[in-house]
Amino acid sequence: MKLLNKNFMLKQVGNEYMIIPVSNNNVNFSKIFNTNEVGAFIFNNLKDHTKEEVLELLAKEYNAPRDVLSNDLDEFIKELEIRGIYSD
Repeated sequence: MKLLNKNFMLKQVGNEYMIIPVSNNNVNFSKIFNTNEVGAFIFNNLKDHTKEEVLELLAKEYNAPRDVLSNDLDEFIKELEIRGIYSD
């Protein structure tokens, strides 16, 4: 099962969302990942749900075609993996 790295937290600044790496109460500003409301929704729900469950939640929250949501979710998760935010 894949998990979110507990050294990252989500913060909202105005209409922007940032996934911020925090370690030993220090913020690594060079690794901040900016996202939008949908990315924040995904990040928050990956804490307690599987990818398939997050897809279901996305479908309920955002009235969009399932194939589009699935592709977007896959791309977002891939980016989280590249940045070390989501992994085994």
